[in-house]
Amino acid sequence: MGQRFLGTSKQADHRVYAALAGLVALVVYLRTLAPTVMWYDMGELTTTSYVLGIAHNTGYPLYILLGKLFTFLPFGDVAYRVNLMSAVFAALTVSLVFLIIHDLTKSILAALFGSLTLAVSSTLWSTAIWAESYSLNAFFTAAITLLLLRWRVDGKPRQLYFASLLFGLSLGNHRLILLLVPGILLFLGSGRHSLSAGRCLRCGGLLLLGLSLYVYLPLRGSQEPPLSWAQPASFHTYLSMFLTGDSRSEYWSFTFFDHLDVVSAFPLNEFTFFGLALAAIGLGYAWRQQRLFAVYGLSLCALVAFVALSYNIHNIYNYFIPAYLMLAVWIGCAAKALFSFGLQFLDVKRPQWAHSQFLFSPVAAVLLLLLPLSLLARNLPRVDRSDDYSAYDFAQTTLANVKPHATIVTDSWSASPLWYVQLVEGYRKDVLVSPLLSVPGEDAVAFIDEQFDAGRPVYVAEGLRGDLQPVRDRYYVQPVVLNSIETMITHVLPKPDYKDDLVPKGSLYRVLQEKPSLTVDEVPEAARASVPFGDTLTLVGFQAEPQPGARGDVLRLDYYWRLSTKTDKDLQATVFFTDENGLLDSRRGFPLWWQSWELGGGIVPTSQWTAGEIVEEQYFVLVPRGVDGGAYNVRMKVQEGSPAVDDDPIAGSVSDAHVVGSIGVE
Repeated sequence: MGQRFLGTSKQADHRVYAALAGLVALVVYLRTLAPTVMWYDMGELTTTSYVLGIAHNTGYPLYILLGKLFTFLPFGDVAYRVNLMSAVFAALTVSLVFLIIHDLTKSILAALFGSLTLAVSSTLWSTAIWAESYSLNAFFTAAITLLLLRWRVDGKPRQLYFASLLFGLSLGNHRLILLLVPGILLFLGSGRHSLSAGRCLRCGGLLLLGLSLYVYLPLRGSQEPPLSWAQPASFHTYLSMFLTGDSRSEYWSFTFFDHLDVVSAFPLNEFTFFGLALAAIGLGYAWRQQRLFAVYGLSLCALVAFVALSYNIHNIYNYFIPAYLMLAVWIGCAAKALFSFGLQFLDVKRPQWAHSQFLFSPVAAVLLLLLPLSLLARNLPRVDRSDDYSAYDFAQTTLANVKPHATIVTDSWSASPLWYVQLVEGYRKDVLVSPLLSVPGEDAVAFIDEQFDAGRPVYVAEGLRGDLQPVRDRYYVQPVVLNSIETMITHVLPKPDYKDDLVPKGSLYRVLQEKPSLTVDEVPEAARASVPFGDTLTLVGFQAEPQPGARGDVLRLDYYWRLSTKTDKDLQATVFFTDENGLLDSRRGFPLWWQSWELGGGIVPTSQWTAGEIVEEQYFVLVPRGVDGGAYNVRMKVQEGSPAVDDDPIAGSVSDAHVVGSIGVE
């Protein structure tokens, strides 16, 4: 048994353990899988899979077709099923990495150690729990690598043929697979003696066969699917999506020294210093045992580093996954090297009580298992999305609270869950959702002008991108649903912390052509209160409906204000919802249930209020599903300028906030 684990396992044995490693990973991913639609590309890929649409560049034809197959599963909602596809391919990637390590080391323990370390690394894990293309790309990367490795050993052309087909297919998923090209050419050059003209032609033909999946774009585009980024549907559009993808020139910057923190921070966060040290040892082992493969892995890591240093996108951390795959292989190789060293040591200096040469194995295995176990414990609370309904609740709330035949102008981050609720669940199809803020060069103000001319009410939603200031300069922009859109706080949390956290910050606004009146004659009796904020401002009324509110539902909050004397200050309100013990749910110091707005709704700032008048504000808030039932205090701060939450995550403290009312959660 020990020999099979450490060095010479039988063919049937290691395949069983490879499947076991993948199964363990799948169980972890299912435990943390997102239950429904998510933001950004995740929601878009889910919806395009269901309606057989065309996703943003490069179109993702393979992903969409595979995703469509998963939508036929008989459990969960449609989004859950497409999320499940990511989990399945990430688990298959873990099994393939096991096989790669085993081919290099012939050790089941080493292969288990390396593959399970990859399984619980935060980036692969995070892409395994929602609809994204990166776990499928990881699967193709591992599969092609394994086939090349085996072709180099046995020289059988079927390995190369299958790798060619997979490479062509993988281009229908993500262009990140192109980083394998130098390594593939290296393998082909080393085996050129076995590459006849006929074999090369067959490889090329199979690659083109896989690539032919792109005919999906013009075929489906001609049918005008309900969600398509191939607009206008023309030959030039399809060719552009195929050739250039979404690599717009403004994303590229070759000032490498400005991005060194990216290359240094993310891998260290992924595997810890101990894991990277093991990877260095494993690289040395691979260099001695299979130098060609070591160079292949180094070339892949170098290209990943080049892209990370020069490609400026908020989720660049996902592009590290091919390099992480190689690091996991080397970590597995390091385990074999340490096992071998231990056995040699015991052979030379074996104590009398050491009756088995395999005594070192379980001791070393337990010590090495501390790495994946520590990663599992650290990443589980960060990555777990099993109760994350934020995007779905935002979409339902937003569509329920906009006027008939409205237009919502936003970016692709916030548009995708709205599309899902409309096109998959058939709710509020009268609303036009435009991702205009994600389209370079488009004039949002001119588009809004057109919508008003057509008689449509207009709203804007803050996502990850988009500057609303030009809209504010032209129109009155009034908050409606506050802090319900989760986004990445890329400029506040340091790298790489922000990648695991989505913080509710974005809001939905109503765009108005005329300034509305916010003054009322009196405060309803049931809402009357008296909470002073300084010498001049008083909250004279507060009311929340319905009472109690259900988790995942929306509450309407009414605030009534009065100035005793005129002020020249424009004040900002920040509200925190705390439990009966004064505790605030937070993530990394950021409050998860809060609201912030400029008093007067950004339309009539406090410097324009008249002393003695009563100003009414009405906003909606989502009750997070993650909070416990019970009573919650509404605690408010009023200050000049932006809320401190935008600048300092520690500002979640509410000790100096006034209690203005309470709400119940059932």
